[in-house]
Amino acid sequence: MVLRIRSLIAVSFLLGGSLGLGLTGIARSQDATPIPTLTPSSLPTPIPPPSATPATAPSPTPAHPPDGTIERMTLIHETDQSAYYALTYWSDGLLINGFLGRPKSPGKHPAIIHNRGGYDDVGALTGVEIVPYVEAGYVAAASQYRGNGGSQGKEDFGGADVDDVTNLIPLLKSLPDVDPDRIGMFGGSRGGMMAYIALKNDALSGRHDIKAAVTVGGIADLFMWDKERNGTLASILWLPLVGTTPAQNPKPFQDRSAVYWPDLIDAPILLLHGEADTEVSINQTLELADLLHKAGKTAEFVTFPGGDHPLTKYHGGEPDALAWFGYYLGGDGVDRSFVTHQKAIGDVSTWFLAQKR
Repeated sequence: MVLRIRSLIAVSFLLGGSLGLGLTGIARSQDATPIPTLTPSSLPTPIPPPSATPATAPSPTPAHPPDGTIERMTLIHETDQSAYYALTYWSDGLLINGFLGRPKSPGKHPAIIHNRGGYDDVGALTGVEIVPYVEAGYVAAASQYRGNGGSQGKEDFGGADVDDVTNLIPLLKSLPDVDPDRIGMFGGSRGGMMAYIALKNDALSGRHDIKAAVTVGGIADLFMWDKERNGTLASILWLPLVGTTPAQNPKPFQDRSAVYWPDLIDAPILLLHGEADTEVSINQTLELADLLHKAGKTAEFVTFPGGDHPLTKYHGGEPDALAWFGYYLGGDGVDRSFVTHQKAIGDVSTWFLAQKR
């Protein structure tokens, strides 16, 4: 078990925008996370002879392809080292949109699932979000979630829409250039909450497909968040997306709040939070870090002095995230650090950001 709670200035933590994560700011390579301490041709079925027992009826043909099946991938940008695609895939019988990127280097690569923040068009993906991972050497995928970005269905803020995240796991495993045993997950803000729930579901399923995780300003306690926002979330989030409020029905909010089930977060997790975050209190992450420590989990909590909700001055936390993923998903001698790939990350990010204008 490893728990490290530290600030980028000292070994301490703060006691007590937008919901989408940005990728801007000043390089802080000297603040990269140190390597953490080690913890240990089929034959036809014969026709049965007539009998008094009726034959078993054949299984019905599924009405839609299996979860994680790629419906289409459209190339949107390509360099000598990488390729990026607009992605549409199947999840719970719905067509979901997102993005996928892959390095062109030969062999199998580790993979990262990026969970966006926000809701509806707030925090909607543009493709730039997966650039740091792809340029560093990961296959990466991200979902707009159901009901968003042209996807079918209706989002419910951490309910069934979490399947749109976890169904990216079989999608990634189906790709010939992905190592199925090295899949990680990143989430910012609401995406952090989605990551926590995905980790819970991964543990409950017994699959343990997600080998490492990182969150930035992750929502860990919806009750605390509701109080922080002085009840303003009822009309914009709770009633339209969840269908109730914490006061009316606590259960859906407990199911979405990692502080109620820290024992179900098994993957090594890095918790990043800006000390000047005014969207999601750092106290939520502090509370979760403490509970993970008490549950004997492998976790590290890093605070960022002056850091806002998306950690704008700190490249969205990507240097630390890539260091964490490099440690837990690496092992092949490939340098996937932010510093090494910073120029390529900047160049490709510039292209994506220019498409928004």
